[in-house]
This record gives sequence, C-alpha cells and structure tokens, in this order.
Amino acid sequence: MHIDLQTLSVVTVFVAALLGALLVFAGLQNRSVRAPMWWGAAHIVNAGGFALLTSRGTAPGFVTVDLANALVLLGYGLTWTGARIFDGRPTRPLLVLLAPVAWLVACRLPIFADSVGARVIACSTMLALLTLLAAQEFWRGRGEPLMSRWPTVIVLWAHAAILLVRVPVLLWSSTFRGVFTLSTLSFTLLAFGTLLFTVVLAFLQLNMTKERTELKHKINSLVDPLSGVANRRAFLDGAAALLVRQEIDHEPLAMLLFDLDHFKQINDRLGHAIGDSVLQCFAGTATKTLGTDVLFARIGGEEFASCLPVGDLDEAYAIADRVRRNFAAVAARFGNDTLSPSVSAGVTLACGPCASVTELLSIVDRALYRAKELGRNRVELEAPVAAEVSAGAPSIVPIIGPDRSANAPQSAGRRWRIAS
Repeated sequence: MHIDLQTLSVVTVFVAALLGALLVFAGLQNRSVRAPMWWGAAHIVNAGGFALLTSRGTAPGFVTVDLANALVLLGYGLTWTGARIFDGRPTRPLLVLLAPVAWLVACRLPIFADSVGARVIACSTMLALLTLLAAQEFWRGRGEPLMSRWPTVIVLWAHAAILLVRVPVLLWSSTFRGVFTLSTLSFTLLAFGTLLFTVVLAFLQLNMTKERTELKHKINSLVDPLSGVANRRAFLDGAAALLVRQEIDHEPLAMLLFDLDHFKQINDRLGHAIGDSVLQCFAGTATKTLGTDVLFARIGGEEFASCLPVGDLDEAYAIADRVRRNFAAVAARFGNDTLSPSVSAGVTLACGPCASVTELLSIVDRALYRAKELGRNRVELEAPVAAEVSAGAPSIVPIIGPDRSANAPQSAGRRWRIAS
C-alpha cells in the first residue's frame, strides 16, 4: 500500500494541533491540574515545528530546518515541564530554553550547518534526553496510584530509544550522501512515528489528568479535611471490611472509641484555633502510636475511632491507654493551670461473626460514657461481642482507671508493636 508522504505529514500536523487544543481545553476546565495546558502547548508547538519541516523547499533553510527543529525541541521541553508541574515540582524555564537556543546557535556555525549528519545526531540526541527527563519525572511520582502513569513512562522510554537508534541508522544510510527531501524513507518513518507517538501520549496525558481528578475526589470524600485522617464514611467501610476478614481469620478485632475531654471548654476558653490544633494534635499522636496501616478515623466533632486486630481484650486496653498517655504528654503545651487537654476511651472486642460495625460502636460507646462518668482521662472496657472470648479477657466488665497503665497485664502488647 502506497502512503502519500505529503498527506501523512499534513495529517500529523493537524492531529498534533487538535490534540494540543483538547489538552489546553481540559486544563482550562480543571484549573486544579495545570499540567494539561503545558502538554497542550507542547503538542501545538510541535505541530508548528513539524509543519515547517514539511514545507522544506518552499521556504528558506533557516525556517524549515533551524527554526523548525528549535520549535520541536521547545515542545519536548514543555512536555518535560508539564510532567514536573503534574507532580508539584518547580519549573526550569532556563533548561527548557537551553536546547532550542543551543540548536539555533549551533546552526549559525558553518561546519555544523553544512553537515546533515551532525544536525541529525545533535537534534535526535537532545530530543531523546528531553524525553528521558519527562519519563524520569513520571517515574519519580510512581507512588501515586494512577494506572496511566506506567504506560506513559514506557511510551516515553520507547520513544527515546527510537530517537537514539535513529542516530546510527541515519548515519550509516545513504541519506547523508544525497539530498534530504520529503521523499526519503527516513522522513516517512519520522512522520508516521511522530503521529503515533503524539496520539498515544496525548491519550495517556488526558487519562492521567482524569485519574488525578477522580483520585482527589475520592480522597476528599474519605478524608477529614481538618485532622487529615479518615472520616466516618471511610471508617464504616473499613471496619466492615475488617469484620468480613475476621470471619476468615478468626482473629479478635478491637474497637476503640476516643473522645477529647472538655473540648467545648477548650474552644470557649482557649479559642477555636487552639481547639483545631488540639484535634490535629490528637490525630497525629494517635496515628503515630497506632501506626499508619491501622484503621483510624475522626467520626464526629471531637470523637475518633479505631478498629484493629488484637490478641485479647488486655492488648486492646494497652493500645488505647498508650494513645491516651501519649496524647496527654504531647498536648500539655496547649493547656494552662486550670485546663489541660486529655482524652477518654472506650474499648470492646469482637471475636465472632455476630457483630456489626454499628453494634460495636454502640457497645464501645457505653464504655466511653462510663469513662466520662468516672472522671475522664481514662480507658474503660466493655464485654466482648461473642459468646466465647479469649482467655486473656475478663469475664466481667472491670472498672479501670489511669492507675492501671503502670501495671499493664503480661499479655498486653504481646502481638502488637507499640510505637513510641
């Protein structure tokens, strides 16, 4: 099948420009993700450069060679800049301009301008380096769960490899012994490769933008904006999943409920700004004590909850009391002679498939209420939710105060690694 090179070149130019316009439009619609506008500008600049390349023979060489390749280099630099912006890194405008400026300066040197081989080697190498820089930026942000990030890195790596392979292939071909025209095989492959790369890359860039927006919406719907921990919805879903897993593992599951003491007085007497800081302090202290992999959430005003597997009720108590003591030590800086932040906690255990998250919260709430009634700044236990409980758990509901923390039972903490 015969492919008309002129038609292919025109199609490449228009497709690149159209995809660039779509990316710019996507960026204008969602200003929270600025990278698409940079990527769109890159495709448009690339389209301009390739349009000048296709007009070889109809305009001076400075326009169809020097300026054309400078625009393509600038477009690749903008793609790299967009990758940096996408992951929140600062731009490097001087580095972006370095390649096109160096190209234009080199083209003013007769020894360079008269050598097709030198121009191809220099341009292909610089394009490959800029492509690898863009791939590196996406690779650095691989911790973010975006499915399109990996194929983007692979496509960029592949494109850079093709650009580098082009150097020896063209160097050894008869192109350098003849006239470099639109009818050469090299330029045909270049046009087709540019078209394919542009379409695939633009699709992946649009998809990454969509995935980033969806991920932000998901995070916002599951994270409490003030404390930075999970919200009530995320906690209910996570605890339900843990209960389902418990039916398989048959491992006791502890439900911990925390409530900051005298929080209304803290807001009224110390100010709402201090109140917010106390909430953030407790969230940070509890997260550090429990570990980042433990389900912990703010489920109401000054109320927090955690659900995690434990060995027995004594271990659950030890965990809750360590959170209480750590918070009291850290939050002392917010208090004064008459008011110091503290937290009360209720603890229960689910060691069978009979309990639901709502039932566990209702049971542990009774223990928390008793902790408040008995003077606050303490941990209270409620009977486990099961007919048969672990050997280490008491058979009746004990009344436990802060003094027990100094004499934790021997079984406490035997499975759970308590963080400092």
